[in-house]
Amino acid sequence: MPGFLGLKDVFVVIAVSGITTLNIFLSGALTVALPTLGKDLDFKQASHRADLQWPINVYSLSYGCMLLFFGRVGDIVGGRIMFLLGSAWFAAWQCFPFLSNYSYRSLGAAFAPNEETFIIFIALQGLGAAANTPSGIGLFVAHFPPGPSRNKAFGVLGAGQPIGFILGLVLGGFIVQSRATWRGIFYVQAALGSLFVLLGWFVISKDESHRRYTKGLDWGGALLSTVGIGLLTFSLADSASAPHGWASPHIIATLCASVAILLVFWYYERWREQKDFSVLMPPSMWSQPGARMTPVIMMVFFAWWSFNTLIYFSTLYYQQVLLLGPLATSIRFIPMVISGICTNVIGGWLMNRVPGQPLMVSGLIGNVVAPIIFALIDIHVSYWVMSFWVMILVVGADVVYPVGTLQISSAFDEKSQSLAGGIFNVATRLGTSLGIAITSAIATSVSQKYSTHHPPLSSTSPEALMIGFRAAGWTLFGAAIISITIGLLGLRGIGIVGRKREADSSDDVTLHNEPEKEDKMKEEQEDIASVAVISPVPEISS
Repeated sequence: MPGFLGLKDVFVVIAVSGITTLNIFLSGALTVALPTLGKDLDFKQASHRADLQWPINVYSLSYGCMLLFFGRVGDIVGGRIMFLLGSAWFAAWQCFPFLSNYSYRSLGAAFAPNEETFIIFIALQGLGAAANTPSGIGLFVAHFPPGPSRNKAFGVLGAGQPIGFILGLVLGGFIVQSRATWRGIFYVQAALGSLFVLLGWFVISKDESHRRYTKGLDWGGALLSTVGIGLLTFSLADSASAPHGWASPHIIATLCASVAILLVFWYYERWREQKDFSVLMPPSMWSQPGARMTPVIMMVFFAWWSFNTLIYFSTLYYQQVLLLGPLATSIRFIPMVISGICTNVIGGWLMNRVPGQPLMVSGLIGNVVAPIIFALIDIHVSYWVMSFWVMILVVGADVVYPVGTLQISSAFDEKSQSLAGGIFNVATRLGTSLGIAITSAIATSVSQKYSTHHPPLSSTSPEALMIGFRAAGWTLFGAAIISITIGLLGLRGIGIVGRKREADSSDDVTLHNEPEKEDKMKEEQEDIASVAVISPVPEISS
């Protein structure tokens, strides 16, 4: 039956999607656990929200800046090896954060009982997530042939990203206030991570060496991209807690340095590609026929700016304006989980039936409406009148992840599929980081201005904060409008994403691998001469 997933296929989907869901689950769980965690580990400024954000910021930093590097390494050594190693690394480091508070009694000086140690452990977990995320995308493209089965697999993978974060928010609140405390988050992560790695070891097929990228690793490009994206992510993440915000000298310096390094990286990669050397990120990828890389990446960047930042501000709204605890906050995110699951089930079913552009644009409509409701929200009315609809509608962006990932990854051969997945995920990380940084700066500025004109109020009072949160809502509305506009204008005519097309199979990126194309043409000519009937459309290699 077309599109039917066999038992092994189901296990492959569970192993890959399970791990990538855990990657994002950690960010959501830490968001609600930070106040309790900060007090328990004696963070120096546990009462300051910006300082408590550093565990999340450093996770995004290590995760985001290494995605391109590990994406290309996965194309070189094979997606299976990269995925299992990255996932095992991620699962192993889950064991250490909850040990850090007891290190003086159990493991001596190896794990110092302070916030710096905890942050280092979280950063190391981010490296594992950066290794398994792009390789997981490559594994799906390699394992599933184009068509319904691949679309279903990507639908599940896409659901794991946003739903993982939301589940982290919900379950994190329950775990933090349970007897397991915040350490229970890492118990759960370690156990599930180990289970998925073990499952993947048995069900993920070994890579075929002739399908890998054979030119080697571009170490210069790896260094430039890692440093450039790392400095950019750091400047964006630290701008909220810097003494003078965006005007702080170290923020200006790191931001300018990151832009300069990334420009050098771009021209360096162009030079290497022209010389037919190994390339970390070939600039020609951005003009690959059928991929629509530029509009897809730009659309995703602004969609995740609006999507994840609205979830972040919703958490602050519940805790700092309505003064709710972690558990009560988590309960209010449950409709978002249910809506996200329904959205991905419906989206996965429609991927084989509806062209990609209207499917993604229809999802982004929720991204446009949700910030408007948030900006106009009445804090005195029932949750079900306004907040509930924010939770329901914001997950419309869930549709974009599987459709967008499948759109760009299917356009490339197996020598660049993990890299394409890494580029896509870099866009989501940078969109989230820049979105939170700029939107937080706007919200803080508006709150401070309001408190200045109302002397009895401080800038951290619920009333002043709410004024800033409304400004944040309108900012996110603007980001959502940009995203949906790019989708409307830049993705016209992409057709049904993931469906086998003759043009796609002939347009696969070879990245200066012309001899291989000539060999394939010779083989096809020999086949034509030797048999009377052949398939009219050659299958895309998987």
